[in-house]
Amino acid sequence: MASEIQYRVFREVYDEEAQRYSNLGTRSNLYLSIVTFYLGVIFFKIEDILKFAVRFQLPVVWFLILGILLVIAFLLIVRAISIHDYEGVFDPEGVIKSFGKAPPQDNDFLDDRIVDLAVATNRNSTQNDKVAGFLRWAARIILLAVLLQVVLFGVAIIHAKDLPYEDKIQEKTNCPCSSGH
Repeated sequence: MASEIQYRVFREVYDEEAQRYSNLGTRSNLYLSIVTFYLGVIFFKIEDILKFAVRFQLPVVWFLILGILLVIAFLLIVRAISIHDYEGVFDPEGVIKSFGKAPPQDNDFLDDRIVDLAVATNRNSTQNDKVAGFLRWAARIILLAVLLQVVLFGVAIIHAKDLPYEDKIQEKTNCPCSSGH
């Protein structure tokens, strides 16, 4: 027979898993914001990206790979968000209907609720593990995309020193900051 203290312990474990679910949702939103911002910049600046690639002799395929990585991360995040088979502790109406003519003793009732909490916690933990796995892969892919972009900028900087001097003067005269405003 279970005690109220035992019930509270099981309830705390269930609540911790519910908090983990909430934290994973917050992380999903953050990752989704990062990736959609990144993809939006790529989509709306595709012409500038192509000019940048040609100007600094960067293979356009690397920018395509960057975009593909971000789309994969986006899909993983959406998949993580779409998992919603979470278990409630119990169905209150169903429990009341199961009472019959007389409610059970408190100890029997607590025993049943502890079982409900244990089952729900295990099922929710499994779902949270799946979400965490998708988000872990999304984070790795986002990191890979950012590293690829840094490498591309590094290569562009290296190629910038090889640009003809006239191109560098042209860049300075086209700079909006030197227009005297």
